[in-house]
Formats: sequence, structure tokens, C-alpha cells
Amino acid sequence: MPENVPLYTEMRVREYLRFRGALRGLSGGNLRKRLGEVLEICGLEDVRRKMIKTLSKGYRQRVGLADALIHEPDLLILDEPTNGLDPNQIRSIRRLIKDLGQKHTILLSTHILSEVEMTCNKVVIIDEGRVKAADTPKNLVSSMRRAGRISLEVKSPISEVETRLSDLESVTKVHSESLKDDWNRFTVFVAPNTDTRLKIANLARANQWPLRSLTRRNGTLEEVFVELTRKD
Repeated sequence: MPENVPLYTEMRVREYLRFRGALRGLSGGNLRKRLGEVLEICGLEDVRRKMIKTLSKGYRQRVGLADALIHEPDLLILDEPTNGLDPNQIRSIRRLIKDLGQKHTILLSTHILSEVEMTCNKVVIIDEGRVKAADTPKNLVSSMRRAGRISLEVKSPISEVETRLSDLESVTKVHSESLKDDWNRFTVFVAPNTDTRLKIANLARANQWPLRSLTRRNGTLEEVFVELTRKD
């Protein structure tokens, strides 16, 4: 299914899918059976008699999926399947793709890496024609240099806090930012598969730093992609 699904908009949904099934060699009872199945799978039963030109983009994407599925392929190739959809439509298509993955091998091409994390069980990152990484989303994130980060806000001198935080085991880098009323925010990058929040909390208590927030944020596939493809 290409990014911009090329549909015959002057046809009705059921009529179009019947036509496409026939082109793929289906006929008679097999075509009727498969037509009913893809209408149900893709959530198109309520619009099966509507002209395609009257459908929203989300429903047109569903028609494109039904078209790609009607002959029961072993491999389903989807190019940017949620491009241009609103948030509700994106969630709906993502759920549908995940469900389809139970019975089909799906190759999904997309630049929306949050979508990959939600729907895929294996990721291949390609940069200028070369494979830079291939693994599960979880393994890719855990193996990156800055797999996690901790954010804290304290009311203490930046230089003192930066020095003490940098001395902690597993801390790889510290960024600081001045806030209002003498509060400062620090972003602490930590080594993969570590959680330094308790050590930081104990450090703040020992040095009597007023502490108003301490949160941990895991790395993302987007950060993995940037790290693997950046040119510096």
C-alpha cells in the first residue's frame, strides 16, 4: 500500500474491492467470502455502499489496506500508512496494523518513529542506503550511548550541582538550565540500563539542595536514529 493510496474515487467501496479482488485472481464464492472478511477486518462495513470520493482520508487508508489484503498475501508492505491523518485516525490505523501483524508479515516504512515503537517488533534503520542497525526497539534504545536521562530541579548553584552530579557512577554528561527564582534544571545523561535517581536524591539530601522534581526519561527510537545517522 503506497503512501498516497491510488483509489478509483467514482466507485463504491464494495464495488472497488470486488474489482480489485477479481484483478488478483479471485472469483465466485472465494471472492465473496474474502470481500466480506476484509470489509470486517478493516472496519468498512458501515461505508461499503458509499462512494470512495465521499470518504475521509482515514477511511480511504482503510480501503487501501483492504485492497492490499483481499488476496491474503503473506507479506504486506505499507509506506507511511498514517501520513496526513488526524490523531484519532492514526490511533485507529495503528491498532489495525498491529492486529494484522498477528497473521501477516508486515514491512512498514515510516519516518514517524513513535509509530514504530508502538507497532513493530523489529526495526531496521537505513541511512543513505546503508543499514545502520537492526534489532528490537527495546534493544536499540538500551544500547545507545545515552539510553536514559534524569531531570531534576533544585535551588542551588549550578557549578556545585554539576560537579557533584558528574562524579556519580554511571553519569555520562550533565546539562544545566537556569529557571526563575533561583531554581535550576539539570538533565543528567546516564549509561544504558541504569537508574541513578536514588543516588541523586541522596546527594540532594546530603548537600541540603532544595529539590522540587526528580524524574527519569528513557531513550527513544528517535534519539537512536539521530545518534546513528548524525554526521558529527
